[in-house]
Amino acid sequence: MNKKDRQVVEPYLSHDRDFDLIAPLKGRPALNLAVVGAGSLGRWLAARVQASGHEVTLVTRPGSATQQLSCTVKRLEQVFHRDVESAPASALPAGSFQWVFFCIKAKDLSDAALECSHLLSPEGVAVMMANGLGHAESLAEAGMTRSLVASVTYGLCPDGRGAVEERGNGGQVQVGPISSGAPTEGPTQASLAEARSLSALLQEAGLRSQAVEEGAPLIWKKAMLNAGLNPVCALLGQENGMLPESSSFALSIEAAKEVIEVAKVAGVDLSESDPEQLLRDLCRDTATNRCSTLQDLERGQQTEMDWICGAVTRIAERSGIDTPANRLLAKLVQDAEVASVAI
Repeated sequence: MNKKDRQVVEPYLSHDRDFDLIAPLKGRPALNLAVVGAGSLGRWLAARVQASGHEVTLVTRPGSATQQLSCTVKRLEQVFHRDVESAPASALPAGSFQWVFFCIKAKDLSDAALECSHLLSPEGVAVMMANGLGHAESLAEAGMTRSLVASVTYGLCPDGRGAVEERGNGGQVQVGPISSGAPTEGPTQASLAEARSLSALLQEAGLRSQAVEEGAPLIWKKAMLNAGLNPVCALLGQENGMLPESSSFALSIEAAKEVIEVAKVAGVDLSESDPEQLLRDLCRDTATNRCSTLQDLERGQQTEMDWICGAVTRIAERSGIDTPANRLLAKLVQDAEVASVAI
């Protein structure tokens, strides 16, 4: 069996089981989890996981109040609601969480990692769910070398009334261990077994999930999709499903291809990936979603492009690789950010 065949170690969970797993499963202990970030991704994950019987705490910004936050998730014709405990990291006891999920914007991850590193139990695992590149290093610098990446392709969008909508008919969460890149003594890095455990936990919450042997390809594959889809859909102001029919789709494909070339510099081989087909699949599965970059522009907030197309361009320049599509898209979104703030 070749390496490609070994990569996927857990099957997808069919969506026909969504929402029939929102009651606690019998015969297994509840876990104590922290979700850092109370945006759409954080509230979605907290509601999903707490509904499956685990204890969840939302970690909010420094100085925020300790309180219960309302977390409502809508999918198709179904709605469920959970009130989730929330508090800033400074108000929470050290070593009290088995899993700490980072569901925050790329610009905030480095600071949040330092603020929240004390929350992990001695055998706890940090889970990086933010978009962009360079976050594994931020977790390691904060002392969290036991970490996994969880690449989320569910289309999530706030409905304007406090709920989070799952948009489109597809979505998955792929999970894999990531290396800090620094030498360590003993088993201080997360393992494939822990990736399997996390995948099982997410399946309990009714999500499609699979574990893979290595997390680095997940990071770069997600960056490839983000670089191709997010800036173009944001600049056009359109839902994901409209992208493949746009004349700008060629620019999306070119940006994704550039990421594949830059990934090689980082030792990640994505040469077997078909960027055009992967982008088409993502646009189909999340057709009615408005990507996070578009949502940021509409709210007049800073986007994550500096950690996606911008990061790709910086890594490429250090290696003598030209990435004109990513450089152009990063600049165009930066200009759009300035314009959206001015409005």
